[in-house]
Amino acid sequence: MTKIMVLMNRYTPGQLDSRQSAVLAAASAGVQVDFAEVPESRGGAATTNYHRAAVAIAFAGLAREAEAAGYDAVLPWGTLDLGVEEARHVVRIPVVGPGRTAANVAASLVDRYGVMVYGADQTVMFRKLLRSWGAESRVVGIRHVDMRPMEMADQREELRRRFVAESRRFVEDDGAELVLPLGFSMVPVAMSAASLTEELGIPVLDPLAIVMRVAEALATTGVRNSRVAYPEATPA
Repeated sequence: MTKIMVLMNRYTPGQLDSRQSAVLAAASAGVQVDFAEVPESRGGAATTNYHRAAVAIAFAGLAREAEAAGYDAVLPWGTLDLGVEEARHVVRIPVVGPGRTAANVAASLVDRYGVMVYGADQTVMFRKLLRSWGAESRVVGIRHVDMRPMEMADQREELRRRFVAESRRFVEDDGAELVLPLGFSMVPVAMSAASLTEELGIPVLDPLAIVMRVAEALATTGVRNSRVAYPEATPA
């Protein structure tokens, strides 16, 4: 049986349950999915390089524990890909970044797509990340719904209204051919990509579903991290 470890940010019990349920719903039948919490990482707080650096070692440490426990792949909750680059240096099993994976799937489907994020404070971080992922040339812009992830469950109608309005601006003003939500709390936790696709008339991707299936594929085919790209490091 394929075993995947998902590294979660720190949430309240109710917030955690809805997010773990979304992960389990995205996994294929017969795949074992387990969770570990990264106490140093608070959900929705990763908007600066300082925070990314502060939590990276914790993520990498948990990835090492997952590998030692027999897991076949590991991924972080969220599309900021926290700890992914660092963890690849200390484990052989695939460490899959949801944001990078979804961005490159979007680029394989269309030439021009828009990226939707939670708020303006994430725009700079995602601009840097998209550049580092090699996806920047396909992105027509980054828009936001101006809502924190912890508010979305109680404001689903308003969230949807904002998402649809900004997505239509992507299409009408920027020529976007697809919308990529980079925020699991937005899609799929609060809204389904399928229903948004139907309303907008262009593809809206589900980044969680995408990364789970990619992680499963990498795990079952025996892919390992490249030691050319990620030389092995021995933690202090």
